[in-house]
Amino acid sequence: MKRSLNIKILVVTLILLVGSLAVAATERPFSATGRGVGVFVTDGAGNVIAADANGTGSGTHLGLFSSAGRIFFTPDPNNPTRLITSGEATITAADGDKLIIVIENGEQDVVSGIGTGNFRFSGGTGRFANASGLSSYVVEQNLLTGAYQITFVGRIDF
Repeated sequence: MKRSLNIKILVVTLILLVGSLAVAATERPFSATGRGVGVFVTDGAGNVIAADANGTGSGTHLGLFSSAGRIFFTPDPNNPTRLITSGEATITAADGDKLIIVIENGEQDVVSGIGTGNFRFSGGTGRFANASGLSSYVVEQNLLTGAYQITFVGRIDF
């Protein structure tokens, strides 16, 4: 009888703990800056269609980080000086936790090298396993060398 009561108490405690994990996630301000190099990928005709971007930086909730991802470029049919960007990257925080970001509403001006859009946080590992949220970014890219600087600001929930 006593053993049965102890097991019931343990089960209730576990349920309460697991239930509180979802509640523990809170939305927080987020900002980061970084720099890196994008190695351009071309199609058979020599058109740039993507870039493999690798960088480093510093950000809230991340500390020093490294990042790696692929960005895709699609010509804007309405504006020949603009590319529509999409893609995904993984940011590895100072403690090894990974945060996945997906580009939304991205665009790149091929004259100035300035790009803007949103990063949607889409999970990861460790404390970022269920991360969500949105940040706006501005990137300045040297379209000859691939070097870039980026700043993003928004909110993250983890």
